[in-house]
Amino acid sequence: MNNRLCKSMDARVRACWDPVRNIPMSIYLVGPGDGGADDLDPTDGWGDVPEADRPLWSRYMLDHCPWFPGPTIMTLIAGGVVDGGTRAPQAWKEAAAELHSAGFTPIHYFLLAELLAGARKQGDLDEASHGHLFKQWFKEPFPVFQLEAEAWKPWLERLEQAQSPSRALEHMLHGPNLPPLGTVTYSAGEPTRVVSD
Repeated sequence: MNNRLCKSMDARVRACWDPVRNIPMSIYLVGPGDGGADDLDPTDGWGDVPEADRPLWSRYMLDHCPWFPGPTIMTLIAGGVVDGGTRAPQAWKEAAAELHSAGFTPIHYFLLAELLAGARKQGDLDEASHGHLFKQWFKEPFPVFQLEAEAWKPWLERLEQAQSPSRALEHMLHGPNLPPLGTVTYSAGEPTRVVSD
């Protein structure tokens, strides 16, 4: 092929090929690798989420998505949220705003999502028993899920009472009558003490 034909084809391909042209969330993206802060109105779509928390919400939701648009678009989204960017899809912003209003911080979300991923791998999550805790149950092949923010308030309350996050999750999934944490046995003949929450 001669260079003139290639240049003509390149321009035509560039004019027709736009990977995010008809996707509404595309207005929230930056180019791959850019990762800079967005130049949109800082309140655009984030509700009452503090501006300082937005990069963390964006980054943690990249790891635990409340909505998965597909691998190609996820690559573009990743470029807009790594290194402190906040160009997340509107669905992520809405999920963050809902969780924030229920008392979640970004680290609470990430920690709970990690614990849920482990519980899911161990077979401790069951849609019939635990579906009420989720707005959207896990989808395959990518484990997309959305938490029912209000339903997880007891988990947050247990954390505030200095309970371990994993024990608080056990209470959420299995109820209040969990086996004790352990026992203390005394050699001097005192009665055994059960340690539990």
